[in-house]
Amino acid sequence: MPELRSIPLTCKEGVYGVADFSGDVDGGDAITFDYDAQYQVLTYDVPVGKDWRGMTLYNVPEDDLVRTLCAVYGKDGKLQNLTAALGGHETLLYIRYENEEHAKQEIRNFAVRNADAIIKQIQQCTDVVARLFIEYYCDSDNMDYHAVIGTADQMETVNQKGHYEDSCNYAGNYPSENMEGDNERLIIMVRCAAGHPCETFRYAEEIMSKYIEEHALPAINKTADFKFICAEYD
Repeated sequence: MPELRSIPLTCKEGVYGVADFSGDVDGGDAITFDYDAQYQVLTYDVPVGKDWRGMTLYNVPEDDLVRTLCAVYGKDGKLQNLTAALGGHETLLYIRYENEEHAKQEIRNFAVRNADAIIKQIQQCTDVVARLFIEYYCDSDNMDYHAVIGTADQMETVNQKGHYEDSCNYAGNYPSENMEGDNERLIIMVRCAAGHPCETFRYAEEIMSKYIEEHALPAINKTADFKFICAEYD
């Protein structure tokens, strides 16, 4: 198995794997990886504007990473993106944005696709729905976005327990599983954009939440007192 080598930021246009690069790439003009085999943690820095930003990925199988790491270079010779098929799932490791508007466009397009993936899961619910929750979180390094359904029967159980006022309006009181899209890709896309990651995340969150509200709500069977609740958690 070839070793995990640094990926240069510039190269001839094309698609390359780990084995296509030599081991003597200049670290100041390349993405260099640090892999902890014991805990399967991958850390590396990527260029963001004029600075560099640290990335951390967990549960990364080393064999998958080295075998499937893919670097794409554009006509200008600049690295466009890095991906790897980790655990059978295409994982984004880096994406290059031309400018702020390009970053917004790419994140906006992804946000819509991600919301669509969540909507498909919501639409699989055939029960009467009393609550649809959107929960999200961002601390600059870690981010999460998911939906939770509260059925009419579940809400009745929550109300009967009556732990506190408005118990039915908190997603944590419902046993439904979280429905999410590709949070890993969301994190990478947000953190590769210039500016504060939490501000960029909020931009994506607003797009996803509005899209889900507009497209998911008409497709589910709702109670008369149905509520759509978006909330940040800590």
